[in-house]
Order: sequence, then C-alpha cells, then structure tokens
Amino acid sequence: MPGRTLTFVLAAVAVAVPAAATAATAGAAPAPAPVQVQLGEARCQDMSGAVEAVPMLATAFPDPAHTASVEYRITALPEAPRTAYAVKVNGETRGSGSVGGKGLVIGSTALPNGTRSTVEVTSGDRVLASRTYQPAC
Repeated sequence: MPGRTLTFVLAAVAVAVPAAATAATAGAAPAPAPVQVQLGEARCQDMSGAVEAVPMLATAFPDPAHTASVEYRITALPEAPRTAYAVKVNGETRGSGSVGGKGLVIGSTALPNGTRSTVEVTSGDRVLASRTYQPAC
C-alpha cells in the first residue's frame, strides 16, 4: 500500500509541475479564441439565374456566369460568450454577426474572379482565420 501511495504522489507531482509551467506560460500568451473558423476552397458558381430573377444583384455579380465564392464555418465553443465576427475580402467587410455557446454559422462570400484575394474572419482586432485565394472561373 505505501508503494501505491508514493506512486500516486509522484504521478500527481509529475502532472502538477508541467501544468503549473503551462499556466505561467499561458498567462503571457493571448487566450484562445472562443470560436473556431474554417475557410473552405474557392468554388465556381453560375449566378445568372439569380441575377435574372433579382436584377438588383447585378452590381454584386459583375460576371454572374463565372462567380467565385468561398464557404466559411464559425463554430463557438460550448462555454463561449457571444462573440462578434466580421468576414472581410481584401479588407472590405462582406458579412458580420455574432455567435454564442455551441453556435454554428455557415455562410459564403463572393470573391473577385481571376484576382488574388485574401479572406479574413476577425473578431475585433483579432484575426481568427486568414486565407489567400486566386480563383479562375
């Protein structure tokens, strides 16, 4: 029995020491974001039908038959507070909102065809995800 107790104490110390070191290091680093972001692959779509049905969309889709877009998913951690986000393409905000604990946002945004573009998902000044695309539709 004493051997088991000693083993348990040593195991507890072995776990506590790295945990304390990690906690000290974590204090210096920024806290992890309360949300996870996935940026998908660029895809080509034919938006001609949508533009014909709703002509005011024509300004959003200069070449509706060859429209590039990218899907994004924003997932909040279970205990996450409501977190505001913005989706930007080349610095221009294309979408925004907020997501709370266990929430999921699935959306997409158009990209300029044939042009190198950077998509960023931000929360305040913090960049949660960033990816560069060069679609050729």
